[in-house]
Amino acid sequence: MADALTQLGQDPKYERFLFAPVGEDRRGASVTVLSMLARLGLDPWGEASDLAKLPDGAARQRLQALMDRFHDVTTHVADRGRVVSRLVAFLPRQPQPARTSLGGASAARVFPVQGAAFYWIIAAALFLGWVTLLAQGQ
Repeated sequence: MADALTQLGQDPKYERFLFAPVGEDRRGASVTVLSMLARLGLDPWGEASDLAKLPDGAARQRLQALMDRFHDVTTHVADRGRVVSRLVAFLPRQPQPARTSLGGASAARVFPVQGAAFYWIIAAALFLGWVTLLAQGQ
């Protein structure tokens, strides 16, 4: 089931962030990040994924800008900063990949994929076999 949700773009690792409360709307209903983003016409999981990829400061600024556009929940400007900081803490952080550099270039760019030569040899053998079969048929 988690794989199906992930394929639909609804990755469960963003649930803590998306279901966190932002505040109450004018009718007294609790508003979550998910409902705020949906009311703004944005894809909640896509936005959560984008925010999670940003550094903390940039994620705070972007979320602050989104909250500034959202008028269904009235919060004081001072409180909004605290809410944004709390929400950013709920974002899953993706570890930065370790980069091995070799003369300033990434090791992945310098060395070919392991086993690539093996696949070329197999492809060449299959091609030669096919050519041989065609030659015997004439």
